[in-house]
Order: sequence, then structure tokens, then C-alpha cells
Amino acid sequence: MKINSYVQIRLYMLLCGLYFLFSSCSEPIPASKVTDISDIKAVIDIYQTLTDENDNSISVSLYDRKGKMFDNDSVNITVNGKKIEYKIVQGLYYTKTYLYHTEKIAPENNQYEFQIQLANGKKFFLGSVPSLKLSSARNIIYKEEVPLSQDFSIHWSGLQDVNVLYLSKTVKVNTKEKSNVETFMEQPADTLKIGPAGTYTLKKEKFSKPGETLDILAFQFTAEKTGTVNPKLLKGSTANINGYHDEHATFK
Repeated sequence: MKINSYVQIRLYMLLCGLYFLFSSCSEPIPASKVTDISDIKAVIDIYQTLTDENDNSISVSLYDRKGKMFDNDSVNITVNGKKIEYKIVQGLYYTKTYLYHTEKIAPENNQYEFQIQLANGKKFFLGSVPSLKLSSARNIIYKEEVPLSQDFSIHWSGLQDVNVLYLSKTVKVNTKEKSNVETFMEQPADTLKIGPAGTYTLKKEKFSKPGETLDILAFQFTAEKTGTVNPKLLKGSTANINGYHDEHATFK
């Protein structure tokens, strides 16, 4: 019997939903099946504040050759000799994230050193990430309230390890209709490569364009570094650290 197109579409959507449900609910492969570091992809992410190197957040995610996270039968990860706690994070639609996470671990010799012990007892160097040099937001000079009739400048110095400036604008949307409700829209951030000292100027002509007026300029002075990972790890393994100073100016 021929099935009409409406029924076919409904069946297709049902099958897709069931596939997503079962694939999301499926458990990761047992860590006991991973017998060598060459079977693993590791992703190491560290956030460290730029005013206190001990104020940090460290996460490590492990994946198998098929890109699937695996659970913790008896796999241990340490950073600077301290064990990282294994966690299962419940997400939306029955999804789960399996990762190792810890906070406030002091770097040693300006490094975060990671070791892994597999379920079979084998130990390996996992990765190494340099800590970020400290700096002060007081070295970022600018006007917090800016007239729309003047150019806006930021001056900075002594921001060790800071190498990226992210700039994002919040604009007021101008409408012809009179209303007590004002509409604001955040625009995608611009990215500038910078050094520890410099100047950035935004010309007043850039504050506004038809239908929009600049309201807030947020700027994030960011330090980003890449560490090293065990070369035997699977392709795509990474080790990164970042920290930033968040500032903003308001335009009137």
C-alpha cells in the first residue's frame, strides 16, 4: 500500500527523534577498554585570572578514536601532583558530559603539569600549560562615560601576556515611533591582536549609523596561550589557557 507524503514525513521525524534520544542517552565506552595513550584525544582548558594565579578553573575531557567520551572506571588525572575530580554533568535532552574538573591549583615553576593513569595502571605525561603572568586593570586608562561628540581612546601598559583585545558594542536601536520602551542590540565582537602596551582609538564617526546609536563599548583584554600535549595522543588534542580584564565605557 502506498504511503502518502505526509505520513512519510511524520515517520521520518519520529525516527530522527528516536535516534537522537538513544544516541544522547547512550553511556560512554568503559575506560577499561582504553589501554594506551595513543587511544585517547585529550582537551585541556584552563581559565586563570590575571590578578591571582591561584584563582583558576581547570577542565580535562577525554575522547576515544570515535570521538566519544569515556567514563571513569579507574582513570586518574593529576595536575601538579593533585588529583582532578571526575564529574558527570547533566545537560539538556538527556545528554551528559563526562570530564575532569578542579579549581584553585597553584602552578609550579610557572607551569600546570598533567599526568594520566589508565585503568591498566600505565602512567603517561598528558600535557603541560604555562601559567599566565599577572597584571593589573589599573593599567588600562579610559573614560568610563564618553560624550558622543568626542573620539574615544583606550591606553594600556604593563599587561603581561595579554595578546588579544575583544571589542563588542551594544547599540540603541532608533525607531520613528514614539515609545517608552527602548530597544538595545549587542553586536558581534571585533578581535584585535595587541601587545602588553598600546593605544586604541574609536573615531566618533563610528559611534552611530542610520538607525543605531552606540550605548556601551565592552572591551576584554585577554591573555591566550597554548601548551603542549603528549605527541602520542590522538589528533585534535589541545591544551589552552586564557584569562582577561573586563572593562566597559558608556556613551551619552
